[in-house]
This record gives sequence, C-alpha cells and structure tokens, in this order.
Amino acid sequence: MRTRLLPSALAAILLGALAPAGGDALALPPETDSWIRVETAHFTLYSNASERRTADLGRRLERFRAVLSLFYKKFRIDPPAPTLIYVFKHDASFRPYRTLYHDRFVEAAGVFVGGPDGSYIAMNGDPGTDPLDIIYHEYVHQFLNNNLHGIPPWFNEGLAECYSTFQADDKSASIGKTPTEHVLFLRENNLISLRHLFAITHDSPDYNEGTRRGIFYAQSWALVHYFMWDKAERRSQLGAFLDRLSSGQDPDQAFTASFATTYEKLETELRAHVGGTRFLFNAVKFSDLHVDTSTRVSPMKREETLARLGDLVVHVQPDRPWEAEKHYREALRFNPTYASAFTGLAVLDEKAERYDEAVALFEKALAIEPDHPMTCFYFGRCLARRNAAQGVAVGRDEIPPDVARARDLLGRSIRLRPGLAEAYVEFGRTYFGSGGDLAPAIQHLETARQMLPARVDVLAGLAMLHARKGDLARARDLVENGLARMNDREALEAARHALQAEEAWRARTSLRAAPESSSGEETDVDDAGEVPPEGTTVNVYNLWVEKYNKAVARANQRDYKGAIDILEALSGEVTDPDLLGQINTLLQTLKRDAARRQKGPNPTGP
Repeated sequence: MRTRLLPSALAAILLGALAPAGGDALALPPETDSWIRVETAHFTLYSNASERRTADLGRRLERFRAVLSLFYKKFRIDPPAPTLIYVFKHDASFRPYRTLYHDRFVEAAGVFVGGPDGSYIAMNGDPGTDPLDIIYHEYVHQFLNNNLHGIPPWFNEGLAECYSTFQADDKSASIGKTPTEHVLFLRENNLISLRHLFAITHDSPDYNEGTRRGIFYAQSWALVHYFMWDKAERRSQLGAFLDRLSSGQDPDQAFTASFATTYEKLETELRAHVGGTRFLFNAVKFSDLHVDTSTRVSPMKREETLARLGDLVVHVQPDRPWEAEKHYREALRFNPTYASAFTGLAVLDEKAERYDEAVALFEKALAIEPDHPMTCFYFGRCLARRNAAQGVAVGRDEIPPDVARARDLLGRSIRLRPGLAEAYVEFGRTYFGSGGDLAPAIQHLETARQMLPARVDVLAGLAMLHARKGDLARARDLVENGLARMNDREALEAARHALQAEEAWRARTSLRAAPESSSGEETDVDDAGEVPPEGTTVNVYNLWVEKYNKAVARANQRDYKGAIDILEALSGEVTDPDLLGQINTLLQTLKRDAARRQKGPNPTGP
C-alpha cells in the first residue's frame, strides 16, 4: 500500500510518518456524529463530512472511473466486488481508522485496501486537503491487477503515477500531467539502467528501500509517460512488450522483439525526455463520455454506522480484530436485531478458525435477513472452510452436509448479487474434494474466469474440474495454453502435478475394472501402470488423490502452509510409489516457494 504526504517531499513517494496509536484506537465514534450514505452510479460513500463535500468527492471518482475506462476497451473497468468509500470530516476523526505499522498509525490522507469481498477506501475529507491523488494511484493498481497477471512493477507503478495527477471539472479532464517532484528528482540523480529496471520485482531493494525506491517510482513514471505521451509508435510497442512478458518470454528477448532498439538507445531517449521542457498530456471532454454524476443521499442510523466502521477495521487493521468486535457489539447494543453486526462478528470468528461459533452467529444473521447477499456469501464460505478443516476425506460421489449447504448459500449470493466474482470462485471450490454434478461448478468458474482474467487460481481450478470430469484434453489445454502464459511458475507446477495425479488415478481405476485374461490369470501390468499395493482398494487410492487435489487447490490460493500440512500428513499414509513421488516433489517445491515468500518485500512497501 502506498501513502502520500506532501507533494514536495521525498516522503510523497515513500511511507508516511508514524504516530502512536494511543487512545485514539480505543474510542468509538461519538454519538453526536451524523453519518450519511451517498450513492453514486458506481460507488457508495459513508461519511460524517458535509453532504456537499462527500458528493463532490463521489463525483470526482465517477469522472476518474469514466476516463480510466478509455485506457483499453477490452479491460473491465469495474472491479469484481463492491467499492466502499469512507469519508471522515477531519484528521482526528480519520486517525483511528488508518492502517498501522508496528502498532503506530501511518500518517496519510488516504487508504486503499482491496480484497476478494470488496475494495475499502478511507480518506480525510477535510476541505483543506485533497486525498484523491493516492486514491487515483491505488485505483489504477486495482484496475490493472483485475485485468492482467504478472504485471511488471515498473509499469504498474509508472501508469499509476501518470494517472495520479488526474484533474477534472464539470466539462473536461486532463490525464498524464507531470508531477514536478519526479522530474526534479530524476534530474538530480542517476537513472537506473533499463535492463535493471525491468528486472526489479516486489522483493527487490530498489522497490522497497529509501532513496532507491524514490528513483524507481520516478523513473517508472518517466518511462511510462514517455511511452504513452511522447512517442506514438512507442505506445504500440509497449503493448507488445507487455504481452510478451505476460506470456513468460525472457525480458531481454521481449525487449528486442518489441522495441527494435537497444537498451542503451532507449535510455538515451528517456534521458532526453526527462531533461526536456515539454511534457504532453491528454484532455478529455465529458460531453463525449456521458458521465453519470447523480447522487442519492440518506441518513445512517447509529447501528449501521458502527457496523460499517467495523467492516472497515476488519480490512484496514486485520491484526486488531478486537477493535472491529467492539464496533459490532456496540451496534447490537443499539439494535439487538441488526443482522449486519451478527455477520461481522461471524466473519471475525471465521477468520480466527472458530467455525462453530461463526456458524451460530451466521444463523442469527440469516434468520433476521435471509436474503442479504454478503451474509449468504460469507456463511457459504465459512461452511466450506469448516468442512475442509475437519480433514475428513470423502469419496468422489459424496457431498458432506456442510458442502451441500455451502453450495446453496453461495448460489443464493450469486442470484442476489451477480457481480460478486468471489462467490462464483467459492462455489467452484466446493467441488474440488466433494461429489456432485461438475457441470454447475465448471459453469461458475468459467464465469469467474471472465470476471477475474488475472486470477491463476481460477484457471487452475477450472482445469482441475475438467480433469475430474474426464476431459483431460481440455484440462491440458487450459494448463499448457492458458496457465503457462500467465508467467506463474508455482501455479503451473502445481497444476501439472494435479493433472498427473488425476491421470494416474484414472489409469489405476481402469486397471481395477479391466477383465481377467482368457486364461483366468490376472493381466500383467508394467511399473508405469502398477495396480495399488495389496490391501489398498481403489476407494482408498481415490481418497489419497482427493487429498492431494485439496493441497493443490490450497497452493493455488497461495495458502502454502495449508497445502504443506495436507501433503506432509498424506505422505505418511500413501503406499503407492508413483503418487508418493509426486507428493514429495510438490512438497519440496512448495517449501522452497514458501521460504522465498516469507522473506517477502519490506512491510513498508506499497
């Protein structure tokens, strides 16, 4: 997450200053505060600022969204989950709801946190501040990440910086205006070589450390601005370069094939761009876009205000669940039958893996408001997770009660809110280790794939379901011609292992079903198609494969610990040498990847 302070300071592109959490984090909003809900065409804002200020911020976001939609017509502009915006009337009101780093509040005008269940934006709405530059920046990240996988950090940050200077009035908008501090900074510091810039990852020191990160941000802006605004021919070359990188091509080969020049020559062009006196930008007339800037305003009751702020704490301060709980319980004190407060408490229990307690609270929420789409979604997800946590393997044709009800609730959530992509994903996941007709699961994951084209776990899960259905050709096509182009080695290896396990299972099942030879003797089988060892039935082997597939699904969700735990337990059960070999190979891969990710980027990174 990226925060911004003063545009003239180096801290404008680094982490903000820190302030003690102190007593601010313990105080609930005063009862004298009046909160309103402002709904625009694509956003919902909750605010204790003035109606005029809140509506103005909402209209500015609508204009930004409309202009961003022009970037590439094939991209989905709207996120696959709701965008909820919290506008606080001044800094003191906003302080308890900022992000924390080492138990200290990060000083920033705005916060943006994205998640599968929604995007949460919080900002200081004081008329003397303008928090939207950081919000514009983060909104571009969300837009790109929803549409592309494996985006190079320099392009992700560079484009976000180009759009962060967005300005608009009632008639027109400008995109790509120059942040003066970047130009001055680059003129006073040496540029990073382009070969090195293109190799920087989120784990690199240049992305995370002090002045080096400042150079990275500024040069990324300069390069993207040059490609998109200074040289028309470079813009199409940039698109070809990104396509080649996303398909897994070597960066050096992709550069040569796309730009038809050398790193050194392009660096010379970039230095000339930074040292120049003319920086172009685009102007857009809103008369050509037909932006809907209408607003609908309604007052919020105390219990709704508290529950909504509790939701914000859950997402912005995930390590402080007690603060969110306090908001929900105070909401219930005001209104003992407020369903959203019960749902909030249930989500906290689910996150803590107290599934039985969570289910009891979800039941209360559902009894009060049976058709709330988010309650249905969270409840269905919780039941699926409780079933998985029990660790009871079932056959391919069995449907545990929790799974059956989870599918019903997730299906209801989809009917009530068709735009919630994660509900389709969770529905499909309930078929990874349980029985039932696979056609609805495949259909739902195909829908999720359209809504979440950058999600490798969706594509990997879809391949797994096609394999289980018996369409191995389709599964291989999704893996080798889809997943392989998303430049995610970990997901690709896990999916290939899953396909191998499925193929092995089908070979053994076929051998068990094969008729005896005409002589009455059993058919000989070579080592590659060895029948499960004596005493091991096909059903037992099936259960091993189902557990293995659950581990693969966890790995594709980046839950490496969960996947490793399943595989380590399974390695002590399995006696089939081929399957055991696959388990151990995947275990080694996941442990290596988990260790690498634990090092991770500096926590002050964007």
